[in-house]
Amino acid sequence: MSAAVDILLPVLGASTPSKAPFYIAGSVLAAWAVVVSLLGISRPGFPGGAAGQRAVMGLSAVLVAATVGTAILTASKHHGEAHAASEPGAAHGQPANEQTPPAGGGTTTPGKSPRPAGGGGLKVQIAADPSGQLKFQQASVTAKPGLVTIEFDNPSPVPHDVTVARGSTKLGGTKVVTSGQATTKLALQPGSYTFYCSVDGHRAAGMQGTLAVQP
Repeated sequence: MSAAVDILLPVLGASTPSKAPFYIAGSVLAAWAVVVSLLGISRPGFPGGAAGQRAVMGLSAVLVAATVGTAILTASKHHGEAHAASEPGAAHGQPANEQTPPAGGGTTTPGKSPRPAGGGGLKVQIAADPSGQLKFQQASVTAKPGLVTIEFDNPSPVPHDVTVARGSTKLGGTKVVTSGQATTKLALQPGSYTFYCSVDGHRAAGMQGTLAVQP
């Protein structure tokens, strides 16, 4: 009798009811433990011989196995549901590991940035005079319409930049650098543009050139 109670207590203490089958099995097992304890106290001869002992121990073993089995099944099911809910995109109704296509119609390659829609520009390289004179090494450059990348190199100790304008409208430019490089990107349509250094007095001294964007 005491052996059956010793078996029941660890099972009840180690299991946490979470589903109906486990509640039922645990309740029946607890009730059986109480009945066995009361009978053992009130009837000194209980369970009455070897056959009675085998019957009590057999029924106790069945109830313990049922309780442990339902605990394992419900815990496994709960773990599977929690794992499925933690998959990326599950909370939003999307299949796990499915990538959302980028907005704007561009294409994305793992490890690379999306290409801009309507691209087709190219790189334009402009360099300042290395001796420090207020002039560019290029008097004119050309590009194709689209997103044009301007790569500016200033090997001199004099601060310079490259600013692009169309007529009196400034479109953008690089940062001012000394003995370094800078880059800027501009969306340009076909036509004629002016590039110049925006540092005070440099454009007036003749540090400018022509950027022709041709189809």
